[in-house]
Amino acid sequence: MMTLTTTQLQTAALDRILLFLAALVVLVDWLNGLLWHTVGQSYHLAALFKALLLAGFSIRGWQLCRESLYAPFGLMCLMLLGPVYVMLLKGHNGLWQDIQLIAKVGALLTALAYFSVLAKRDPERFAQWLDRFVLGSYLLLLLNFCVGLAGYGGTAYQPMEEVSQKFLGIKGFFISTNELSALLLVLSCWLLMRSWQVKRWCYPIIAASTLLMAALMLTKTGLFGSLLLICFIPLLLTSTHHYRSIYQQYRRAIVAAGILLCALLLLLICNFQALLQWVGLYDKLVFSYQQRGLAGIILSSRDFYLVRNFTTVSEHYPEWLHLFGVGQSGVQLLLKKYFIELDLFDLLLFYGLAGALLFALSFWRIILLTIRQLAISKAAAPVLLLNIILLLVSLLAGHVLTSGMLWLPWALINVGVLAQGLHPLPNQANSAANTSLLAGTKS
Repeated sequence: MMTLTTTQLQTAALDRILLFLAALVVLVDWLNGLLWHTVGQSYHLAALFKALLLAGFSIRGWQLCRESLYAPFGLMCLMLLGPVYVMLLKGHNGLWQDIQLIAKVGALLTALAYFSVLAKRDPERFAQWLDRFVLGSYLLLLLNFCVGLAGYGGTAYQPMEEVSQKFLGIKGFFISTNELSALLLVLSCWLLMRSWQVKRWCYPIIAASTLLMAALMLTKTGLFGSLLLICFIPLLLTSTHHYRSIYQQYRRAIVAAGILLCALLLLLICNFQALLQWVGLYDKLVFSYQQRGLAGIILSSRDFYLVRNFTTVSEHYPEWLHLFGVGQSGVQLLLKKYFIELDLFDLLLFYGLAGALLFALSFWRIILLTIRQLAISKAAAPVLLLNIILLLVSLLAGHVLTSGMLWLPWALINVGVLAQGLHPLPNQANSAANTSLLAGTKS
């Protein structure tokens, strides 16, 4: 039997600590919001916790799979050039904000690289750990919305002078509604997929609770994203041959269910205005349509901020600087609302070509990972659907790649696809000490 060296034991202990801390990430976000809503400040709890986590992922990732980190780390360094120049030019002290945002954007690929190594080392144990993490985080979201319904925490939106809204939505003790809705999509995607694979009676319960939480937040991302996942995950997990056998066996029930669904859809269309008024979205959508037409509903006036922010930056900074960006802090010097809330254009404006390349590289890697696993992992198709939904959300609503809440759970379920596609060798069951998820592979 191979004896583990002192260095391997130390790195195994570090991996254990990182796994334990990673499992707490959603809880820390919730506690961060709890402090914010009750005390008035969060004491940077979530930021400090995730900085520690990301430092650990970076150190271990560099030891285990540095080839996967050359490109993201290089682009992150290039993204600093524009903000540093603007800091020297203007003499402001906002560089730390840019360092934090750049770290958020690069965190997805860092976590993806590190956890891919752990999943390949012991896929079965990693998949079990991931299931527990997602279930625990989802239950915390349910608890948060129960607390919100009881009257605690914050509303999803601030009241608008132009629109009278009886219901402003619920976000509980989390801080960002948009990031929370994207997190709900990530957690519910994995739970819906696993429930369909293991315990199908849980599927309608998870689907109903997901839709309820999305409706309480009043976000288009949460509502439409949840509906897409709930409708398509069973279809993606069922083979064509199985479709035929199910149809032949339950043909009358399927026809009856189809007629019932059509009737419900017709009823929904006829009462669509009343439904929007009931959930509190109607007045807001009408106001957006009157202001900017259909684009106002889809983009929530982000097209206005896109033009304004790029125009303002062009008027105050030299053209060549656009290649490197002016930084979040550079735009903040000129505008009160400096985020466009469209991830690609925010990164392009803040960090120039390097920011846009890191955006493209991030989605390229996670989508390519799931595509490569389509033939061998049943989890690949649902998670690929989720990645495409999040790409569209990132382009149309933002708060995906620039989110501090999303990067770790999102990376984990993509690695979960890899874990489901891997099968341990026969002799691994008898040599767990050598092939453990927590055993070091490099000194």
